[in-house]
Amino acid sequence: MKIKAFAVERWINTYENNAQYNLAETDAKPFTLNELLSIGDRETVLEELLNTKISYNPTTGSERLKKIIASFYTNTSPENILVTTGAIEADFLISNSLIEPGDTVVVQYPAYQALYSTAQARGANIKCWKMDIDKNYEPNIEELKDLIDDRTKLVVLNIPHNPTGAVISEEQLRTILGWAEAQEFWVLCDEVYHDFKLEEGIVPPPGRSLSPRAISVGSMSKSYGLSGLRLGWIAGPADLINRCWSWKDYTSISNSPINDFLAAFALENKTKVMERNLKIARKNLKTLMEWFETHKKWFNYVIPKAGVLTFPQLNGLPFSTEEMCKKLFHEKGLLMVPGECFEMPGFLRIGFGNDSNMFEKGLSIFSEFLKNL
Repeated sequence: MKIKAFAVERWINTYENNAQYNLAETDAKPFTLNELLSIGDRETVLEELLNTKISYNPTTGSERLKKIIASFYTNTSPENILVTTGAIEADFLISNSLIEPGDTVVVQYPAYQALYSTAQARGANIKCWKMDIDKNYEPNIEELKDLIDDRTKLVVLNIPHNPTGAVISEEQLRTILGWAEAQEFWVLCDEVYHDFKLEEGIVPPPGRSLSPRAISVGSMSKSYGLSGLRLGWIAGPADLINRCWSWKDYTSISNSPINDFLAAFALENKTKVMERNLKIARKNLKTLMEWFETHKKWFNYVIPKAGVLTFPQLNGLPFSTEEMCKKLFHEKGLLMVPGECFEMPGFLRIGFGNDSNMFEKGLSIFSEFLKNL
């Protein structure tokens, strides 16, 4: 089994720690521990945290946390939940549990590489359902239908989509799940940005709530600003959860009980967490759209419908987008992610969920750079 290098993670790891400004962040602004505890009864929660035993956690996650997560979906109990080390482990477990050599896996593209590289390493035939900027990144499910064949084992959707900010509608999702039920393939719904609803009524219900052929994956990272907890989950049929659990015994075994506790606390206070995160993201998105309008000679762009990412195309650069990002880092200390990390040169992934002052400073540095080209 040979797996491809994880392009975007290697890029981030190479540059992030030494960057002064970050327009590459894919999460909400990170919480400090102090800020997180303050959204509840701080002293009570701190006392509980200090009395947490630093031992092995239940391998599928604590009952408290699984009950909270299960409540996000219909027809779902703790037995339908497996807590994982981030969404990335969830994706890894699902691919290893389902995919055999020769299977077809269709992935919404461009995509976070974890959503397809493990399946590819297992011998799957990967087909890309491409989101096209010339069509405003609008998902065309008739194009998806043409990619589904009699060996399709898995269709991978990202709702909302990373990196374009596109969203599959509820009607489209129900149609895709209807195909899955009729043809007996699975639909992996990566929903790590599900609660980043920039407008109400845009994001459909979780896949797990709509069909037994859907597998929903969530995370504490993207929407909640708690990536350091390294905690995600799978919501799906009990037999699939057990198959993934068998693989988890060979990967992380269990999550930290401290991280489990903090995740449960945050999700019990999800409304407050998301009020804070959405306020920042909406402010930054307004700033970004005004900035794009000022610099429109350089960009083709689509306003994201949800999440905290946008994926514009650049025009008229005298060098590649990868070279541009390296120049911005080495000359200005600004971290950005080029489209080359998604095998789409000429594009740029920009995240707008982070600290507003840092975001505005990053854009001003980028402005100065473009002005001097």
